[in-house]
Amino acid sequence: MKKKLPECAWRYLPPAVVLLLIVAFYMFCTGRARTEFPVLRPADGVLDARSVDFDADIYHILNQWDYYPGRLLMPEDFNDPVTASDKSDPLRINTVLGTWRLRILAQPDTYLSLCSFSIDYCTRVFVNGMEVRNIGFVSDDPAQATPMVRYTTLPLYTGEDGMVEIIYQYANYVNNQGGFIQNTQISTPENIDEYQRGLTLNALVVSGGLIMLFFYFLLCAAFQKNREYAALALCCLVVALRNQFFFAEHLLPSAYDLCLEYRFVVLDVSWIPMSTSFLLTAFYHQTCNKKAIWVFTGLCLILSSLHFLVDTHDLVLLCHVCYWICAPYALLLLLRYLFSFRKQKPVVLDVITLITLLFFVFMLIREGIATGSNSSVNHFGITPLAMLVCILLLAIVNNEKISRQAVQLQEEQQRNEMLSRINATNKNFLRTVAHELKTPLTVISGYAQLIGLQMECGPISEETPEYLKTIQSESDRLAQIVTQLMDYTYGKSRETKMASVDIAELFHSAAAILTPVCEKRKNTLIFHNGSASKIHGNEELLLQVLINLIVNASRHTEAGQITVDAADTEGFVLITVSDTGKGIPPDAVPHIFEKGYSTDDSRGLGLAICMDTVKLHGGTLELAATSPKGTAFRFTVPKEETL
Repeated sequence: MKKKLPECAWRYLPPAVVLLLIVAFYMFCTGRARTEFPVLRPADGVLDARSVDFDADIYHILNQWDYYPGRLLMPEDFNDPVTASDKSDPLRINTVLGTWRLRILAQPDTYLSLCSFSIDYCTRVFVNGMEVRNIGFVSDDPAQATPMVRYTTLPLYTGEDGMVEIIYQYANYVNNQGGFIQNTQISTPENIDEYQRGLTLNALVVSGGLIMLFFYFLLCAAFQKNREYAALALCCLVVALRNQFFFAEHLLPSAYDLCLEYRFVVLDVSWIPMSTSFLLTAFYHQTCNKKAIWVFTGLCLILSSLHFLVDTHDLVLLCHVCYWICAPYALLLLLRYLFSFRKQKPVVLDVITLITLLFFVFMLIREGIATGSNSSVNHFGITPLAMLVCILLLAIVNNEKISRQAVQLQEEQQRNEMLSRINATNKNFLRTVAHELKTPLTVISGYAQLIGLQMECGPISEETPEYLKTIQSESDRLAQIVTQLMDYTYGKSRETKMASVDIAELFHSAAAILTPVCEKRKNTLIFHNGSASKIHGNEELLLQVLINLIVNASRHTEAGQITVDAADTEGFVLITVSDTGKGIPPDAVPHIFEKGYSTDDSRGLGLAICMDTVKLHGGTLELAATSPKGTAFRFTVPKEETL
């Protein structure tokens, strides 16, 4: 028997497939933007590449050029053997200005291309004695030097002797770490062009995709007011701008202020640990102390502002401070979250979130270690791929959490609707109880008023004892209703007992109760029993039906007559209550048996209760006739012998 996949597996399968497709596409893009190449090692400022097949691959030239610190040498200056030999150790770079020189020996009459970022932070390039690039303006006067950084490609032609001389002049008045040769590749123009197109594709797909995700998550955070999406949006923006090839070559105009751009670049690098800390805070906010969050946020804002206030030479130190402040905060969040597992076991989503964030933190640490020693890491970073994978995983996790919250909200709404229905049922029940209690109270009040009037006018009449009996009877019935209500409230079930009911006795009880009620409105109450049968039912409930119908008839009749008739039909006794009142409006007729519907200020429950009671007995209740001259209701009750 085949085992079916669990429901959660089917739920996570589509996003997992999408994630794999995105990673596969990214790997395809990064495969064209290589970072590892065969190494060519110069010796004494000379690269002997006569045996290298440049058509087969792209090669990386190590930073072992001749270095002349503190001097801006022109090509003709190297004609002097003393000047050419007066070089220094490339590892001891003068951070202000200097000259680099490399001679390449290759096959004669060969076209090559050399590509790399320019030297930080203004560069003048000579090839075979001719000036071919001037990125910014190189000068030994800081006031005249114009800093600029660009990714550049140098066309090379070896000539008949196979020799190419490359001279870099640089001046760096921006920071304390510039002046060195960047990661440099050399190959045929076709190979270099293919490599650069791979760099462009990688930058546009990854960083451009992160920018799109930034706007998407920002919209999600705005509409859903979700802190996790806001943190993801911030991380997307920060990591997207981490790629300087994307930022400088594709976002900035050609004539930009490098000092301002440099501040933004360092700020972006500083914001990588900050945004990661905010991401941890967003996903683990339940384990965070609010005061600690506000203090950390304030520090981040202060440090961010300082990036535009301090001297550019101090920005790298400020960036290190940001890392050292964020590291203990992030570690504290993770430890508090891990300790929270003691009270509550982690679910699958918590484990995925924790692994994802730990992976991203690991990649950040790895990049921080490599920054400064690896030119590719300096300019491109290694976090975009990690960030892309982490963002997609965290977005899936966050979406799953939101889906679960939506399900919980829906269940809560269903519970609220159920409670509303229960409350409505309780209100209807209370209205019914109030209606049931009102009828005997009305009878008691009517007879009490009659006795009071008799006592005021003179001696008590002979009918007074009967009135007192009726009051006693209705008081007993009222007590019985209250007892039933208490039984219902405390969960005691009470069955409705059916027995033989004498119609004459039923009419006599109704007359004793309702005659004074009708006399209040000068109405005459007449009972006529034309049935020779007994009925099967509950006398108390049937009496309540008569009371409701007669009270309604008396309410809408003034100085008229109310008649109650009983007649035999096949298997049933037909009881009719008619009056000479004003009748029921035609538009109200379809609704008279609906609970809560009334044409006056009453509760609108009397006829609904009568309908339920008659149905309980197996009979029917209907409006027989209505007009401005009166109304008639009739209902049937099974005869005793038919059961």
